[in-house]
Amino acid sequence: MDDHTPLRAPVPDAGRRPPLALRILVVVLGATALWWLLLPWVSGLLPQGSQVGPSRWATAVMVTALAVPLVWAARRYLDRRPWRGLWTAGPGGPARPLLVGALAWALPGFAGIAGAWALGWMEIVPLLPAGELVVSVLMLACLVFLFEALPEELVFRGHLFRNLNASMSALTAVLVQAALFCLWGTALWVITHGWEVLGERAPLFAGMGIVLGCLRVVTGSLWACVGFHLVFQTAAQALMGGQLFAVGGGADAALLPFALPFVFGVLVAVLLTREEASWRARVPDPR
Repeated sequence: MDDHTPLRAPVPDAGRRPPLALRILVVVLGATALWWLLLPWVSGLLPQGSQVGPSRWATAVMVTALAVPLVWAARRYLDRRPWRGLWTAGPGGPARPLLVGALAWALPGFAGIAGAWALGWMEIVPLLPAGELVVSVLMLACLVFLFEALPEELVFRGHLFRNLNASMSALTAVLVQAALFCLWGTALWVITHGWEVLGERAPLFAGMGIVLGCLRVVTGSLWACVGFHLVFQTAAQALMGGQLFAVGGGADAALLPFALPFVFGVLVAVLLTREEASWRARVPDPR
């Protein structure tokens, strides 16, 4: 062996892997146990406070600290494939696809919000001084990244999509992971809030799953999905959480601005990426 050859831990025998359905089931059940069983139990032990309070930081850090090892272990011992195969950031690193995903939501989303405000459909009033508001929004973005954007995308547009796309076309993989994401997310809300949320949450999770899956295909990177998810949830929680902004006009006024990125977000990503997506191809998952 050359003295300059880096030492790497060997990946377990890649020749014999559990079936695809079993690999996906283990990760989905692990994510369900984390978000449904463990997280509410830990959250119940902590005093509830503001959107950016200590209890939210504790739960957000815990989610990432458990979700990342869950996917890493599944990647190593179930997929028997390299960890880096989930991300595909490209030669420029994760910054560019992360920015593309963020702009895919931000350009149509903030344009819609600005238009609704200019037309008088929405009234947006800050509830904190400017300096404190900026700090709170940045802290909220960090919490969204740790609690939702990174772990959820790592599970669904990372592990699930990568395994599916190795066995079926990209378009089929988008639809299958979107269905699983919709079933998973809606089930968690129904379990914790009752059946009355079904009609609201099922279309939301289905739409998110399809758009985020399309971003994964268009950009070829998981980081684009993280960026889209991050900006979407930060904007939604900042405006609708009731602690940073007071929004007049109700939920109906915000419906159009928040729907625009789900209609035009993939197109924005296509224009920013300028790469031809292969919707019919299977992408091998090399050892």
